Amino acid sequence: MMKTEYITAPVTVLAFAGDLLLTGEGPCLHLYDVTSTEHLQVHQVLTHANIHGIRTAAAGVEVDCWDVALFGQKTLQLVQIRPTENAIHRKGILVTPGDQHGECEVHDWIWDVCWLLPDQTQGKAVRQLALALGHNTVVLWDAEAQRSIREVHCQEKCILYCAHFIGSSWSDLMLAAGTVFREVVLWKPCGQKEDQDCVSVLQRITGHQGVIFSVCYHPPTGRLCTASDDRSVRLWQVAGPLQQMLDTGEGVAAAGEFELVFEVYGHGSRVWDVQLTQDYIISVGEDAQCIVWNMQGEIAKTFRGHKGNSIWSLAVCEQQGLVATGGGDTSIRLWELPGSVTCQSEAVRTSSTLNLPLSLDDFPRSLASCLDHLFLVVTDQGSLYSYNTATCQWSLVLQDPIYRSYSLLEVSAGGMVAMGSLAGTIKVFLISAPNACWESAVYDGKVLSLTWMGQNADSTVSSLGHLLSCGPEGEVIWWTTHTAAEAAITVQKTATFQLPYSRQRWLTCALLSQKDSTLVCGDRRGSLHCYRKQDRDGTTQPLQSLIGIHGKTGVTSLQMHRSYVYSTGRDGHYRQFQLGATGLQLLKNNRSNFVVWSLSANEPLLQVQCGGGHRAWGILPSTSQGALFAYIKARAVQLTKGPSISSSKRLILKDSLHGREITCLKFLGWANNEGAPYAICATSSEDTTINIVALKHKPVSDLVVLDTIQDHISSVRCLTVCPQLATSGSSQCASSLKLLFSGGGRAQLKCYRVSVSSHCDSGGVHKGKSCSEKDTCTHQNMENITQQVRHLPKVDVSVKETKEPQGYRSVDIPSDTSGSGNNGTLQEESTGHCDVPDTEATTSHIPPAVECHIEYLACHNLVERRRRKKKSGAAQLEEEEEVEMRYMALTSWQGRQVDPHSAHLFFVAAACSDGFLRLFVYDDSERTIQLFCVSDFHHHCVLSVDHFFTTTTDGSIHTYVMSGATDGQIAVWNVTPILSAFLSSVHQSNHHDITEQDTVEAGVKVPHTLSTGSTKCQGGMNTSTTKDMQDVNSPVPKVQLKSGCLRKTPKMKMESPDALLKKHQSGVNAISIQRVDSHHYLLASGGDDNSLQITVLAVREDTPNKPVIVATATSSAQSAHAATITGVHIVDGQSILTTSVDQRVNMWKYQLILKSTIQCHLSFLYGKFSHIADIAGLECWNDECGQQYIAVCGHGIQVLSPAHL
Repeated sequence: MMKTEYITAPVTVLAFAGDLLLTGEGPCLHLYDVTSTEHLQVHQVLTHANIHGIRTAAAGVEVDCWDVALFGQKTLQLVQIRPTENAIHRKGILVTPGDQHGECEVHDWIWDVCWLLPDQTQGKAVRQLALALGHNTVVLWDAEAQRSIREVHCQEKCILYCAHFIGSSWSDLMLAAGTVFREVVLWKPCGQKEDQDCVSVLQRITGHQGVIFSVCYHPPTGRLCTASDDRSVRLWQVAGPLQQMLDTGEGVAAAGEFELVFEVYGHGSRVWDVQLTQDYIISVGEDAQCIVWNMQGEIAKTFRGHKGNSIWSLAVCEQQGLVATGGGDTSIRLWELPGSVTCQSEAVRTSSTLNLPLSLDDFPRSLASCLDHLFLVVTDQGSLYSYNTATCQWSLVLQDPIYRSYSLLEVSAGGMVAMGSLAGTIKVFLISAPNACWESAVYDGKVLSLTWMGQNADSTVSSLGHLLSCGPEGEVIWWTTHTAAEAAITVQKTATFQLPYSRQRWLTCALLSQKDSTLVCGDRRGSLHCYRKQDRDGTTQPLQSLIGIHGKTGVTSLQMHRSYVYSTGRDGHYRQFQLGATGLQLLKNNRSNFVVWSLSANEPLLQVQCGGGHRAWGILPSTSQGALFAYIKARAVQLTKGPSISSSKRLILKDSLHGREITCLKFLGWANNEGAPYAICATSSEDTTINIVALKHKPVSDLVVLDTIQDHISSVRCLTVCPQLATSGSSQCASSLKLLFSGGGRAQLKCYRVSVSSHCDSGGVHKGKSCSEKDTCTHQNMENITQQVRHLPKVDVSVKETKEPQGYRSVDIPSDTSGSGNNGTLQEESTGHCDVPDTEATTSHIPPAVECHIEYLACHNLVERRRRKKKSGAAQLEEEEEVEMRYMALTSWQGRQVDPHSAHLFFVAAACSDGFLRLFVYDDSERTIQLFCVSDFHHHCVLSVDHFFTTTTDGSIHTYVMSGATDGQIAVWNVTPILSAFLSSVHQSNHHDITEQDTVEAGVKVPHTLSTGSTKCQGGMNTSTTKDMQDVNSPVPKVQLKSGCLRKTPKMKMESPDALLKKHQSGVNAISIQRVDSHHYLLASGGDDNSLQITVLAVREDTPNKPVIVATATSSAQSAHAATITGVHIVDGQSILTTSVDQRVNMWKYQLILKSTIQCHLSFLYGKFSHIADIAGLECWNDECGQQYIAVCGHGIQVLSPAHL
């Protein structure tokens, strides 16, 4: 009754078949072309099991024809893959079942399958398989009749953790089985005698301290490799009679014929799989690493790129020199084996010292790379030397005593050299003509920094250059350089800028935007400044300053790539920005050593331990000798050679979704791209990230990650979406806006603005309908998706207060603030893992006609004021500590639904693990989040929350909030009086004058990036959190506000709820409510007791404008699921949807009788098995045709479409 439209899950198995890569994701078989990295096809081959193994064999003499055995749990499915000219599928590949029987089941778990040579029976070749079962049993299987021919048991009857067949025919077949007793047993299934029930063990391999997870045998070399729970990989050499038996199937095995070659440890966690080649051992494990070992037990290569904590699958193609890995992050990556034909530059990294022809009292001070083959070095005596990497020779360029003891050296891309001295002198010349130079005394003090900026795109590099120099008092001069025909240098002053005051007030890097002459500068303080060139003379102040964006250690470089600005800092992070009309829009960041990082592969291409970024260094990324990196250390020039960066190749067949389990999924709207509708959704995860994804299920299923937000410092537990109407002056092509609120560990609540739009000339616009009740108040839906991703870094902005209340203090963190001297505003967008789309490396492609915009708006953190004594005990200090609390669920609504004059306000109700229900308000005009109401009624962890509206007879709207806790109670609160009192206080405070001494100064403060972690849910009331209620009515300092903005108001407290329902024996994990008529509402809830409860709530108005909520009728299904219910959704007027960690999605039918005696009845309709493990969330939506879609999330995402009732 439910059909799977799309599924993405951890990649559990990989297998090469010629130029094809076969992958198993859940029950689906995917085909990829290794050469073009194109996704060809997907087929659901298993019904109730996930694919855990794929075994291929050539199908006769036909070329590129394969018999494939797919198995998982107790299920076996045989298919054939063959090319055909008449096939409709792309690449002419047809996947068909191998016989008419379809999938079949055996009585035990299948660990391995082996295709055997055809058996000649009655003159007919019969294809057979050998199946290794979970209790050390081998079954001889008829592939055509789909039946068991023979079943053989081993004398060692135990549970297996892995199994590996050795041989190709039944007569010489041997099984190497990894047992629960931490040993590998070898036995021959054909060795059973007629008078024996079991086959005796030939060999036992012992030595591991944990269970065996993988066994692999390489016949040409006679080597056997094992991987274990003890994090080790062991290599064994087989010799003697056993070697003869393994090679020919003949002979008698003797004891002690396995020799341990080596035991290696390289993984930080358990090792899941291991493969052997002629020269290497490849292993993958729980630490998400793929390690290549040579036969001496040394690490030859380590592949990192998967997110999360496991690589589950591994496949090796020795002929092509490729390794394929599939992870729990649902991604598939190809890597090149060292020394393979496709690996063009795998030179071993070497380091050496370059000896300069210097006197004993001279040593190098500055170093820079020049053109594509030179390194320039300035010594302490003022000599400039050049090192030619082609000839490996030093040559003296010039000598100048002015540059003794102190010298700055900067080289442009075109070979123009700038030097600065202690006396304030600057020299500029071409490296090809050092004598034709320009030199001038510019500053009274020393030149603090020199920086070359990018050149105009329409001019040659040698004719025009832009140089920035910084001197005392933060004076920055912009110089424009010209070269004549005879290499004569002309330098003209273009503009003068002033850096804001700081202790370390000098320039470290700069970038010039040719489009609007915007200058972006980084200083030693770790700040970024934007300047605009002025026509008038005089010193220009910064248009915008991001103070301490890279901590306090300095900005090291600025680069522009694909219209994005990248900054790196000595704090070990890089950040991505977009240059807008008001300055930099902060996009994202990511740590010490010198690192060349691949944005597409999410891994370092080159790492050199040079001792820190403070050293003088230079790099030539691609030379005939590979990549050359030079730096000065211990008064000597060190040269490191590595693989050429330009030749490094990493292929991503499928991008990652999340590194850990997905906790929540929310539907945002529809988008249209070339006639194909996309469902835009937001997903959150335990890996601290939020993804905006575009899901297409017709005509071919696909999921594309549009953007990744990486702002949270702990796991993201919950999301809520609130529609926002576009401004009146917005473009007609703009899509509807959505506010996305996210909550998780460490008491973090964040807000983003999400819009998915297309250009006006991109064609038709698809306007879909949303089945979500919360989306009915908006007139537009998401219309388009994007290829260009915007990312934003971790930026926390604090508000200083003149007076701080005791106990808990809510820190309102605006993102639209400006410091002194700033005329622009900082618009922050999403924080992400630095995955800039790279169409050359990934197969996912979204046409550039659509764009996704995520704008970071505000953040709210709860902190606690605590007192601690000094070591002497004489005094006490106050310090702030983050609250160990997690937001468990969120719900939101628009302020204009409560008050027409509050369209800029948005309310959020949060269920908290410390037993509190908290109400927040977000002001979009000032981009602040404020906590204004709390309740400690539950005294237990609050797990779920939702809201609904009622209308009284006089037309007034009342807002209700429902909350469910671990004690099984559901509380219903009428928060209308609280909202009215809050809005009234806000409107009144906006008309009062505020004295200057009561003003709160708002400033931007960006700390170092915090380490990620996870916060466990506190099962009960935290005694320390009672301080949250002590200052409910305490005075709070006022804030100087603009017209219409939000003021700090005293926190209010909710008393007892209007209605209290005891519905479950334990935690209430999910609640859903739907309006039946003007006076009745249906409430559905699911909990840890596996039960589904429905309740009819009646709204009675005995007193005018004072409605009362009464529970009138109930019905339940006590064993609705076999495990905890994690999702409940009322679909329509007759059906309810539930999901659980038992991996079932159930549809229920309810019937309401609204007469004098109200009755409700609940009955089961049908269920669907989901292939997503640990289901944590449920979401539903409709398309424009009314077709409903159901999405469940956990360890992956599965989208279902139910049949119409």
